Amino acid sequence: MRPFCRQRTFKCPLCIMVLMLVLGIIFLSMDLMANQPDLGTLISSDLFFIGKIQHDSVTETALPDYKCVPKNDSEGSIPQHLPEAHREFLRFRHCRLFRKLLSPTDCEGDLFLLLAIKSTAVQIDRRMALRSTWGKYGLVGGKRVKLVFLMGRSKDMVKGYMLQRLLEYENEQFGDILQWDFADTFFNLTLKEIHFLRWFNAKCQTAQFVMKGDDDVFAHTGNLVEFLKEYSPSKHLFVGDVITPAFPIRDPKDKYYIPEELYREPEYPPYAGGGGYLMSRWTVIHLNQAAQSTDLFPIDDVFVGMCLLKMNVTLVFHNGFKTFGYRQHITPFNPCIYKNLMVVHKLNTTEQWTMWSLGRGWYGAYPGGYGRKAGNNPAWGATPSQGLFDIQFRKYRQTEYSKHTIPTRLVFGSL
Repeated sequence: MRPFCRQRTFKCPLCIMVLMLVLGIIFLSMDLMANQPDLGTLISSDLFFIGKIQHDSVTETALPDYKCVPKNDSEGSIPQHLPEAHREFLRFRHCRLFRKLLSPTDCEGDLFLLLAIKSTAVQIDRRMALRSTWGKYGLVGGKRVKLVFLMGRSKDMVKGYMLQRLLEYENEQFGDILQWDFADTFFNLTLKEIHFLRWFNAKCQTAQFVMKGDDDVFAHTGNLVEFLKEYSPSKHLFVGDVITPAFPIRDPKDKYYIPEELYREPEYPPYAGGGGYLMSRWTVIHLNQAAQSTDLFPIDDVFVGMCLLKMNVTLVFHNGFKTFGYRQHITPFNPCIYKNLMVVHKLNTTEQWTMWSLGRGWYGAYPGGYGRKAGNNPAWGATPSQGLFDIQFRKYRQTEYSKHTIPTRLVFGSL
């Protein structure tokens, strides 16, 4: 029996060691597999976004914790003579993917026009004005309209109160804020652009058309809808206040200063003023693809123009887009001026409300528009060109404006 005992005492420790080693390998493998995302998650995530063009919705997953490492100035790729804002842009130019902080409600299946408006945390008065006036959720001309505000992360405070908490509350109440985790600065407007394009491709391809704009514009939503009814969302469309020729500003004191280190060409490609422009779904989807292979540029309007040039898309000028405001003298708040309007830029909140109150007849005349049922408004006779502006005309018909200075019937503006 003693040899048997000696054999057991010799083999048992060895068996235990082998067994522990095998178990350790198994548990380590299980732990690695648990922390490793599967291939499907990687492909559908923003981090590995491929930009495939398709019309059905794409599953959008949250980005993993992503921290962009800035380039070092000492590497020689960042000229030291540039202003600090431009050097900061070059340090982080390669950073293109940031996680979402806030998401709006889902896009409806019958969504006709998405109003995608750039805003910042401190501009709550502008957002409230838009929600209550031309950006109000509902039907316009029988077509569904939805408002979304595009925002970055802000460190703004009001009397020690972080405005990020305000944005979270706003989104709980209205469900219209789309926010990402990058600093909300002028040079980061291009980040808003590429993140919006990616979000649209993944979450809102049901929208047939998109109006991109700023939170200090006044848009005649009814005119936008009537104009777009003549176009197909499955073909390219890009309409706005097209700027061409346009030249880089070389004055370092100017807000739009672009040094030759960032752009050496003497002329920009055609682009539209960022105050407001219209796009079809087809154009937005292809813009997303083009943007993925285009270097970021400090001026977002020009960046979009660069992408459109790659896509060989023709930009269409429309005189109703006043992205630089009215350049000639006009009678203040005369609604007759706005009958051909699409978008006018640089209105404060008081002016927004004033224009809305003067132009209520425009919107109330639409069947189902903003809570009114079809047929409730006697001005809606047969067609938009017959009844759209009759309310405002009747208000002014007995005034000085009717003394042979305006036609007997205000007609929907043509191109």
